Amino acid sequence: MAKNKLPIAKSSTAEVCGPSPYKRTKEDEARERRYAAEDGLRAIQRAEEVRSNKKLMADVKALAAEQVANLKKFAK
Repeated sequence: MAKNKLPIAKSSTAEVCGPSPYKRTKEDEARERRYAAEDGLRAIQRAEEVRSNKKLMADVKALAAEQVANLKKFAK
């Protein structure tokens, strides 16, 4: 049985958001890259906080197992 693969989305947001009302400058792109890096750093820091809290991590694992079980019902 072959597994179905999802198509890979293009990285451009133009298809989703339509044409941009202005031309992005290099400063705009640099600012967006910095915001993305800051957001990634916050995500990593939050993940470390969750991982270091044993009780919370146990709850996260239990919730993940519950959601996997629910998905298995539909993915037969």
